[in-house]
Amino acid sequence: MCGIVGFVSNKKLFKEGFNSLRSLEYRGYDSFGFGAVTKTGINMVKMVGAISDTDINDFSDLFDANVVIGHTRWATHGGVTKENSHPHISNDGKVGIVHNGVIANYSRLVSKNPQWTLLSETDTEVAANVISDSLLKNNENIISALENSLKILEGEFAICGIIKGRVDTIFAIKRKSPLAIGMLEDTMILSSDMSAFSEFSRSIDVMHLDDESIFLHTNNKTTLFKLKNNTLISCDLSYKHESLENQIIDLAGYPHFMLKEINGAGEAIKNIFNNIEKEKNYIINEMLSSDLSMTGSGSAYYVAMIGQYFFSRISGAYVATHPSDEFLNIKPLNRRDLIISISQSGETFDTLEVIRKAKENKSAIVSINNVFNCSMQRLADFPIFQGAGKEVCVLSTKSIISQVGALYLLATEMGLRTGKLSNSLYHSLLSDYKKLPEILNSVVSDYSDEIKRVAYQNCNIEHWFFIGRGAHYPVALESALKFKEVSYLHAEGMPAGFFKHGTISLIDKNFYTVVFLPSQINDNELYQSTIDNIYEIKARGGNVIGFGHQISKDLIGDLFFEYIALPDVNEHLNILIQLVAGQLLAYYSAVALNRNIDKPRSLAKSVTVR
Repeated sequence: MCGIVGFVSNKKLFKEGFNSLRSLEYRGYDSFGFGAVTKTGINMVKMVGAISDTDINDFSDLFDANVVIGHTRWATHGGVTKENSHPHISNDGKVGIVHNGVIANYSRLVSKNPQWTLLSETDTEVAANVISDSLLKNNENIISALENSLKILEGEFAICGIIKGRVDTIFAIKRKSPLAIGMLEDTMILSSDMSAFSEFSRSIDVMHLDDESIFLHTNNKTTLFKLKNNTLISCDLSYKHESLENQIIDLAGYPHFMLKEINGAGEAIKNIFNNIEKEKNYIINEMLSSDLSMTGSGSAYYVAMIGQYFFSRISGAYVATHPSDEFLNIKPLNRRDLIISISQSGETFDTLEVIRKAKENKSAIVSINNVFNCSMQRLADFPIFQGAGKEVCVLSTKSIISQVGALYLLATEMGLRTGKLSNSLYHSLLSDYKKLPEILNSVVSDYSDEIKRVAYQNCNIEHWFFIGRGAHYPVALESALKFKEVSYLHAEGMPAGFFKHGTISLIDKNFYTVVFLPSQINDNELYQSTIDNIYEIKARGGNVIGFGHQISKDLIGDLFFEYIALPDVNEHLNILIQLVAGQLLAYYSAVALNRNIDKPRSLAKSVTVR
């Protein structure tokens, strides 16, 4: 949550800094601001709203600045106001900072420092005053002041700051929240995400800061320190040259990034196959000798749930699956554990907490992520880079299709190694997978009009259930999540069999149900059980929209208000087809309601706070 950018340069680069912050808008877009060291002190310009809706000329006072910090906000402490927008400045006007994360002890610090006059409701302003007070106590020694501040501040944060009168100075402290440094010949850039560097250059030397780091660039000299066991140690500057060509994105003629990215599912399926092929033997060897768990947050957790069915049905393995925010409350960890962590951004705070604790307990980590060299990829023993292409829409679409594909491929490989799959069945499952890109493309091209019609005709319905059995249950959960995220309509996902245990009391003609059915050919028992649940809904006057693969035509008018028969590949890969259909239903419902498709209210793509 929140995106931060800072730079110090011999050049006037405010335009590049402005555009780089725009590229981070997916991390938060309720307010934003910039601060710069000028002749009169630290000059700040802050606004409520999205930076993409703003003219750069509103910031003309900062155009000539050589050191600038910027921030786009997703509110955690304090409402969405200009006063709460970043940057924040210390009472004495000496220190200005932008911040991503949470200062856990900010209330205690406020109580201990009644001399502060706070102008906002944020924890960030408290951090600015801590750093400024530390400068005073340490005779303006910046490193000593930052060391003292790092010891005082509790929580998880990435802070980037500037100092009054120091037109050549930028600093940062980092604990658990991501922060990258980009170095060009005459420019130093800091950002939450290295993709923001692409506005400055198409290739750049990059360094990702470790936790407890103190970074300072002043007088054209860069120093890096790390707090270890409460002792400050000097660290080498370790940069890696990165190409940023693939960070450049546009709508390519689509009305929204969400639709463009749904259309990218087929290509994402191809790319994950190629990427996982290189690593699968090493990963499977480790999995076969380990106790397996999976974790993720939000959509990534529902991906893990789908994977749980894959491993059970394809390879005969039970894989414990828990949401990241509850994982450590449920699962004891030891060196026999292997945890498959799933996150589009690779920066999800709750999932990173699981990984950090697992590493402490010598557990092995497989991490599936769509951002190259993200925190999870760097921490994992077995990183799997999805290569699905950058997602701009806050809702993850092609990325989760890629993640489900990765788990299918791992389960299939494991099934061969355990003997659960015969050689012929193994090759049949892989052959089906290779057909999937073309089939997913056809779902978008051939079924969009029908799904759009259903969405437009029913977008006035305020309450929805999404249900399914087997692996179609997490499909229902994920589709309900997508639907409510972007349409702002109430939607609940649940197992179809669970429905009659109380929830069915809500059913009436105004409470619609979306059902995801298995193929009758592949699993007749599961299919018939789901049909029985639909009869229970119909008996209470409910309207049902079905997504399946084939069905008796005489049932359509009797059971279903609407029914869409999708392509049938196999019982496992049909899950991905239904996921894409669910994404299209959410998309067209939101379009019909004139919602903000790519930036739904109150959401951020990368959830980097507790």
